[in-house]
Amino acid sequence: MPWVSILILVPLVASVVLMLLPATERRLARGVALVASFLTLAVSIVVLSLFDDQAAVLSQVDHLDWIPAAGVSWDVGVDGISIWLVMLTTVIFTLGIIAACQHLPRERASVFLGLIMMAQAGLLGLFTAGDLILFYVFWEFMLIPFALLIWNWGGGERRSAGMIFVVYTMVGSLLMLVSIVATGVLAADQSGSLTFLMRDLMAQGAQLGETTSTILLAGFLIAFAIKIPLWPFHGWLPRVYSQAPIVVTILLAAVMSKAGVYGLLRIGVPLFPEGIGNLIIPVAILALVGIIYGSLLAWRASTMRLLVGYSSLAHLGFIVLGIIVIDRMAAQGAVLQMINHGIVVAAAFVIVMILARGTGTEDMDRLGGLAKGAPKLAVAFLFVTMAALALPGSNAFVGEFFILGGVFDKYAWMAIIAMLGVIYAAVYMLRMYQSTMNGPVRGVQDDGRAAEMRGRDAIILVPLILMMLWIAIWPASIVNTSRSSTDWALVPAQVAEDRPTADMPAREVRP
Repeated sequence: MPWVSILILVPLVASVVLMLLPATERRLARGVALVASFLTLAVSIVVLSLFDDQAAVLSQVDHLDWIPAAGVSWDVGVDGISIWLVMLTTVIFTLGIIAACQHLPRERASVFLGLIMMAQAGLLGLFTAGDLILFYVFWEFMLIPFALLIWNWGGGERRSAGMIFVVYTMVGSLLMLVSIVATGVLAADQSGSLTFLMRDLMAQGAQLGETTSTILLAGFLIAFAIKIPLWPFHGWLPRVYSQAPIVVTILLAAVMSKAGVYGLLRIGVPLFPEGIGNLIIPVAILALVGIIYGSLLAWRASTMRLLVGYSSLAHLGFIVLGIIVIDRMAAQGAVLQMINHGIVVAAAFVIVMILARGTGTEDMDRLGGLAKGAPKLAVAFLFVTMAALALPGSNAFVGEFFILGGVFDKYAWMAIIAMLGVIYAAVYMLRMYQSTMNGPVRGVQDDGRAAEMRGRDAIILVPLILMMLWIAIWPASIVNTSRSSTDWALVPAQVAEDRPTADMPAREVRP
């Protein structure tokens, strides 16, 4: 069975069905969206169960020559990195659909749900693509539904937010397209045949030359940096995160942001090993500035949504740093932290959603003492706060420890600067918790009882907390599965950097 193709097609077909439904069929739209999201989740579990955790390259590949004359093919599969991003996508989108069904907009509800399913199909296609042109198609495809969701159902400044989002991402996308076409053409000059299959291009990467490799990589990096976002390409983040519907903000921060870091590890590092060495220090500096800058902005943010959004800028800086230093331990930590960040930031935004619904505001300075009337939410909030701080015993601790350990081994000064972000995380996360949960009751008339976590909230929040517990107890379930693919991605760059052979894994791995 072509399970990976089915994984992409289920939400895609569901999105078409939903957008064709009459506007009055709200109940039917809910049913179609919920069934499709759970079916997609079930297919992803099947793909995970069939995955060979020792495989380094794409497995369960569905290949079909799409445009043979142009070297373009439908080529999708999963490796140890993408399989967990696929699982993150299907889980977060399922919970997002549940949340959206609880708070459906009054107008065009079926289109709203259809666009969410379309965005899921785009992200699943991107995380499984084995062909660069196909990767680009899905990269652009997921932009459309997210932009429309912001443009039509966002806040009072939704039009400007949607336009900023489109302009930023389109600029990066055009640069990436130029790099993709140039990569294929230059590789064809070496091999004699035009192809955009990543596994074929990887063998040609070291033959492009240092200057050419650096220029091509820069085109990809700008696109990735915008999508992550990485400082100073984050200009779209505050407006979009604050104006998008909260469910869309959750999906953007928890899943879409991983597209850029996945592209860096899956494409940037292995396909351009000769150029990556020239950009290690510049990209690492941007990541470090993002860690400090995002932390400072989160500390001074006036609303809970912006605080969580800016904290995401800082945490994603850690992930980029873990990848760009070309270290096995740091890269494995980055992969683990991709999943951790997706879960924790989704949980944090869900808590913001619950608090805003119960109190009518996201402004922390107008709230206080809510733990008195909402003890269940206070406990869940404290658990998520501890995870965001990466305290020992939390799910984020191992990933952050791996990143900082690997970075320190290669560039000690980078690790020391990055540690400031760990300190500031305690400042801004504890500020949000204390401002809303502790102190005298203010901003509400019922001691905060309206902000208490309800049963329908628990359906969304409790699974996220359980996943945090699972990773905290058994991080090896992700690390061991992703190790071979992560090592495989790093080896060309390690060779180009003349790293000691002891730092490199063996290339003889099962396909």
